[in-house]
Amino acid sequence: MMNLTDEQLKFITEVASEQAIMAYKENEQKREVAKQDHRLHNIKLLLKNYRALVLHCEELKDELEEFDEMSIQELDIETINIESIESIKRSKRKSISMVYFIQGKMEAYKRSCNENELKYYHVLEKRYLSSTKYTIAQIAELENIDERTVHRYLKKAIEDLPVIFFGVSAIRFEN
Repeated sequence: MMNLTDEQLKFITEVASEQAIMAYKENEQKREVAKQDHRLHNIKLLLKNYRALVLHCEELKDELEEFDEMSIQELDIETINIESIESIKRSKRKSISMVYFIQGKMEAYKRSCNENELKYYHVLEKRYLSSTKYTIAQIAELENIDERTVHRYLKKAIEDLPVIFFGVSAIRFEN
């Protein structure tokens, strides 16, 4: 058996501690990058599905009001129970809430843009938010820019959105 001096033990402990701290920090950085990527992915997913959500919600508003006014006696109790009714109502309300959430965040983004940055918003709006679904080529023509510029503007706009959508938790502070 090998006997280590106190000095050797202290040295080994310090080196092991430093390595553990470095590994922990590296892991935290990877997790932070993954969280940022996940947020961007979620924003892209919301934007990509926004028009479909709006269409879905247009149908839901009247239906939801009708549903709220309906009495228990009017429902087919054989096939529907109170829990399923509440679940359906919550799901519909979530869809409508999500549309309002996205609209609010997009309005906030638009207001946050200075005169020069509004071009990013306009491209984003045509690509994802307007009632007409524009292609990249159509946006390029309408905005009188190159298709690569359309992609660049979209990327820039989407990179600006996490803070607007998620607040301070989306800011990556450097150490």
